[in-house]
Amino acid sequence: MKRTLQGLLVLTLAVVLAMPAMAAEEKKKKKKKGRKAPAAVRVPKGIVLTADQKKQVAVINKEFAPKLVAINKKGATIVTPEQRKARSAASKKAKADGKKGKEARAAVDAAAKITPEQKKALGALNKERQAVIKAARAKFAEILTAEQKAKLPKKKGKKKKKKKKDA
Repeated sequence: MKRTLQGLLVLTLAVVLAMPAMAAEEKKKKKKKGRKAPAAVRVPKGIVLTADQKKQVAVINKEFAPKLVAINKKGATIVTPEQRKARSAASKKAKADGKKGKEARAAVDAAAKITPEQKKALGALNKERQAVIKAARAKFAEILTAEQKAKLPKKKGKKKKKKKKDA
């Protein structure tokens, strides 16, 4: 009787100790699968799509995701890995220091030591990326109903300053 209890105790102890190791292996397997392709269109929280609309969004993402992946690969060749590491470290530091907007961007660019040629190439890539995303959003807007379009978030753009008239 005593031996049986000891055997069971040892067995349960071994299982309890082995469980975290097995869970860690599963996490590693999930991480190795890689990142998902970037979604060209993300559905805002307030909008509920029908099954047909969901299929159409998937088609739009399948159409535009390879273009975004190609643009991202081009961007990876422009900036060196060392510059990327310096950029991310500077970005974290700027956030910790409470810097925002242009001030934060200037600090990140200075730390990464990005050349004017790289800035020009990255600017061109960014314009290309914006064009792809704009086209994808236009197709997305076509599949929405009028009620759903009303729920779309408004564009955050630069506001035009009102000119004061001299009296």
